[in-house]
Amino acid sequence: MRNFVAFSEGRVYKRAMSALSYEIFFARFYEDLSYSEFERVIKSVELHLEYRWSKSKAKHLEVRTLVDSYRAKLASQVVSSVYPDEVPKPPAEFTEGAVKQVTINAYERDPKARAACIDEYGAICQVCNFNFEAKYGAMAKGFIHVHHKIDIATVGESYQVDPINDLVPVCPNSHAMLHAEKPAMSIEKLRKIMEIKA
Repeated sequence: MRNFVAFSEGRVYKRAMSALSYEIFFARFYEDLSYSEFERVIKSVELHLEYRWSKSKAKHLEVRTLVDSYRAKLASQVVSSVYPDEVPKPPAEFTEGAVKQVTINAYERDPKARAACIDEYGAICQVCNFNFEAKYGAMAKGFIHVHHKIDIATVGESYQVDPINDLVPVCPNSHAMLHAEKPAMSIEKLRKIMEIKA
Protein backbone atom coordinates (compact mmCIF):
# COMPACT_ATOMS: atom_id res chain seq x y z
CA MET A 1 0.00 0.00 0.00
CA ARG A 2 2.89 2.36 0.78
CA ASN A 3 4.19 1.89 -2.75
CA PHE A 4 0.87 3.02 -4.21
CA VAL A 5 0.85 6.13 -2.05
CA ALA A 6 4.39 6.90 -3.25
CA PHE A 7 3.30 6.30 -6.87
CA SER A 8 0.49 8.84 -6.55
CA GLU A 9 2.85 11.44 -5.02
CA GLY A 10 5.82 10.81 -7.33
CA ARG A 11 8.21 10.07 -4.47
CA VAL A 12 10.65 7.29 -3.59
CA TYR A 13 9.46 4.03 -2.03
CA LYS A 14 11.70 1.33 -0.54
CA ARG A 15 9.75 -1.92 -0.74
CA ALA A 16 10.69 -4.05 -3.74
CA MET A 17 8.18 -5.42 -6.26
CA SER A 18 8.58 -8.09 -8.92
CA ALA A 19 9.10 -7.17 -12.57
CA LEU A 20 5.79 -8.88 -13.38
CA SER A 21 4.00 -6.63 -10.87
CA TYR A 22 5.42 -3.58 -12.62
CA GLU A 23 4.24 -4.87 -16.02
CA ILE A 24 0.71 -5.40 -14.72
CA PHE A 25 0.51 -2.11 -12.82
CA PHE A 26 2.08 -0.01 -15.59
CA ALA A 27 -0.35 -1.34 -18.21
CA ARG A 28 -3.31 -0.57 -15.95
CA PHE A 29 -2.00 2.84 -14.80
CA TYR A 30 -1.28 3.84 -18.40
CA GLU A 31 -4.90 3.09 -19.34
CA ASP A 32 -6.53 4.64 -16.26
CA LEU A 33 -4.42 7.64 -15.24
CA SER A 34 -4.03 11.05 -16.79
CA TYR A 35 -0.70 12.04 -18.36
CA SER A 36 0.46 13.96 -15.24
CA GLU A 37 -0.64 11.19 -12.86
CA PHE A 38 1.19 8.55 -14.90
CA GLU A 39 4.25 10.83 -15.06
CA ARG A 40 4.30 10.80 -11.22
CA VAL A 41 4.21 6.98 -11.22
CA ILE A 42 7.17 6.84 -13.62
CA LYS A 43 9.10 9.37 -11.50
CA SER A 44 8.40 7.33 -8.35
CA VAL A 45 9.68 4.12 -9.96
CA GLU A 46 12.81 5.89 -11.25
CA LEU A 47 13.53 7.18 -7.74
CA HIS A 48 13.03 3.64 -6.40
CA LEU A 49 15.51 2.26 -8.95
CA GLU A 50 18.08 4.88 -7.89
CA TYR A 51 17.47 3.95 -4.24
CA ARG A 52 17.93 0.21 -4.95
CA TRP A 53 21.13 0.94 -6.89
CA SER A 54 22.53 2.98 -3.99
CA LYS A 55 21.87 0.10 -1.57
CA SER A 56 22.77 -3.02 -3.54
CA LYS A 57 24.07 -1.94 -6.97
CA ALA A 58 21.19 -3.98 -8.42
CA LYS A 59 20.40 -2.82 -11.96
CA HIS A 60 16.86 -4.21 -12.22
CA LEU A 61 17.19 -4.21 -16.01
CA GLU A 62 13.67 -5.57 -16.68
CA VAL A 63 12.09 -2.76 -14.69
CA ARG A 64 14.44 -0.15 -16.21
CA THR A 65 13.53 -1.36 -19.72
CA LEU A 66 9.83 -1.16 -18.86
CA VAL A 67 10.24 2.37 -17.45
CA ASP A 68 12.14 3.44 -20.58
CA SER A 69 9.44 2.04 -22.87
CA TYR A 70 6.68 3.93 -21.03
CA ARG A 71 8.86 7.07 -20.94
CA ALA A 72 9.08 6.83 -24.75
CA LYS A 73 5.29 6.43 -24.97
CA LEU A 74 4.81 9.54 -22.85
CA ALA A 75 7.33 11.47 -24.92
CA SER A 76 5.54 10.52 -28.13
CA GLN A 77 2.26 11.83 -26.72
CA VAL A 78 3.45 15.34 -26.04
CA VAL A 79 4.67 16.09 -29.52
CA SER A 80 2.41 18.86 -30.67
CA SER A 81 2.70 21.57 -33.27
CA VAL A 82 0.87 24.80 -33.84
CA TYR A 83 0.53 26.25 -37.32
CA PRO A 84 -0.40 29.90 -36.82
CA ASP A 85 -1.40 32.20 -39.66
CA GLU A 86 1.41 33.76 -41.65
CA VAL A 87 2.43 37.33 -40.83
CA PRO A 88 3.45 40.01 -43.33
CA LYS A 89 7.05 40.03 -44.59
CA PRO A 90 9.49 41.67 -42.18
CA PRO A 91 11.42 44.79 -43.21
CA ALA A 92 14.82 44.38 -44.93
CA GLU A 93 16.70 44.56 -41.64
CA PHE A 94 16.77 41.33 -39.64
CA THR A 95 16.50 41.75 -35.88
CA GLU A 96 16.03 38.76 -33.63
CA GLY A 97 15.53 38.20 -29.95
CA ALA A 98 12.83 40.79 -29.29
CA VAL A 99 10.13 39.64 -26.88
CA LYS A 100 6.57 39.57 -28.15
CA GLN A 101 3.34 38.15 -26.79
CA VAL A 102 1.51 35.60 -28.92
CA THR A 103 -2.04 34.48 -28.23
CA ILE A 104 -3.39 31.39 -29.95
CA ASN A 105 -6.23 28.95 -29.62
CA ALA A 106 -4.96 25.45 -28.83
CA TYR A 107 -7.29 22.48 -29.11
CA GLU A 108 -7.01 19.77 -26.49
CA ARG A 109 -5.81 16.41 -27.77
CA ASP A 110 -6.33 13.04 -26.10
CA PRO A 111 -2.91 11.35 -25.73
CA LYS A 112 -4.54 7.91 -25.63
CA ALA A 113 -6.20 8.50 -29.01
CA ARG A 114 -2.79 9.53 -30.39
CA ALA A 115 -1.21 6.35 -28.98
CA ALA A 116 -3.97 4.16 -30.45
CA CYS A 117 -3.47 5.79 -33.87
CA ILE A 118 0.29 5.13 -33.77
CA ASP A 119 -0.29 1.56 -32.56
CA GLU A 120 -2.49 0.99 -35.63
CA TYR A 121 -0.36 2.69 -38.33
CA GLY A 122 3.10 2.84 -36.77
CA ALA A 123 5.23 5.98 -36.38
CA ILE A 124 5.54 6.31 -40.16
CA CYS A 125 4.22 9.18 -42.27
CA GLN A 126 1.13 8.02 -44.15
CA VAL A 127 1.79 10.59 -46.89
CA CYS A 128 5.49 10.12 -47.73
CA ASN A 129 6.45 7.01 -45.67
CA PHE A 130 9.13 8.90 -43.72
CA ASN A 131 10.29 7.01 -40.61
CA PHE A 132 12.18 9.12 -38.06
CA GLU A 133 13.69 6.15 -36.23
CA ALA A 134 15.03 4.67 -39.49
CA LYS A 135 16.63 8.02 -40.38
CA TYR A 136 17.86 9.27 -36.97
CA GLY A 137 18.12 6.14 -34.84
CA ALA A 138 16.83 5.36 -31.35
CA MET A 139 16.54 8.99 -30.24
CA ALA A 140 13.68 9.44 -32.75
CA LYS A 141 11.79 6.24 -31.85
CA GLY A 142 8.07 6.94 -31.86
CA PHE A 143 8.42 10.54 -33.09
CA ILE A 144 5.61 11.52 -35.45
CA HIS A 145 2.81 14.08 -35.71
CA VAL A 146 -0.80 12.91 -35.63
CA HIS A 147 -3.14 14.72 -38.03
CA HIS A 148 -6.91 15.06 -37.59
CA LYS A 149 -8.50 14.28 -40.96
CA ILE A 150 -11.25 16.76 -40.08
CA ASP A 151 -9.85 20.03 -38.74
CA ILE A 152 -10.69 20.38 -35.06
CA ALA A 153 -11.08 24.11 -35.68
CA THR A 154 -13.96 23.44 -38.09
CA VAL A 155 -15.78 21.25 -35.57
CA GLY A 156 -15.83 24.06 -33.00
CA GLU A 157 -16.51 21.84 -30.00
CA SER A 158 -15.24 18.71 -28.30
CA TYR A 159 -16.17 15.46 -30.04
CA GLN A 160 -15.60 11.72 -29.75
CA VAL A 161 -12.59 10.89 -31.90
CA ASP A 162 -12.03 7.51 -33.58
CA PRO A 163 -8.23 7.09 -33.50
CA ILE A 164 -8.21 4.70 -36.47
CA ASN A 165 -10.57 6.53 -38.85
CA ASP A 166 -10.21 10.17 -37.74
CA LEU A 167 -6.45 10.35 -37.07
CA VAL A 168 -3.40 9.59 -39.18
CA PRO A 169 0.35 9.78 -38.41
CA VAL A 170 2.28 12.21 -40.63
CA CYS A 171 5.74 13.78 -40.62
CA PRO A 172 5.99 17.51 -39.76
CA ASN A 173 6.61 18.47 -43.42
CA SER A 174 3.55 16.61 -44.69
CA HIS A 175 1.55 17.94 -41.74
CA ALA A 176 2.43 21.52 -42.68
CA MET A 177 1.49 20.88 -46.32
CA LEU A 178 -1.85 19.32 -45.34
CA HIS A 179 -2.60 22.58 -43.51
CA ALA A 180 -1.53 24.71 -46.49
CA GLU A 181 -5.22 24.70 -47.41
CA LYS A 182 -8.18 25.61 -45.22
CA PRO A 183 -9.79 23.32 -44.38
CA ALA A 184 -6.84 20.94 -44.48
CA MET A 185 -6.45 18.93 -47.66
CA SER A 186 -6.91 15.18 -47.66
CA ILE A 187 -4.05 12.68 -47.36
CA GLU A 188 -4.97 11.35 -50.81
CA LYS A 189 -4.75 14.78 -52.45
CA LEU A 190 -1.30 15.44 -50.97
CA ARG A 191 -0.09 12.01 -52.12
CA LYS A 192 -1.23 12.82 -55.67
CA ILE A 193 0.60 16.16 -55.57
CA MET A 194 3.77 14.34 -54.52
CA GLU A 195 3.36 11.78 -57.34
CA ILE A 196 3.02 14.56 -59.93
CA LYS A 197 6.15 16.32 -58.62
CA ALA A 198 8.21 13.09 -58.48
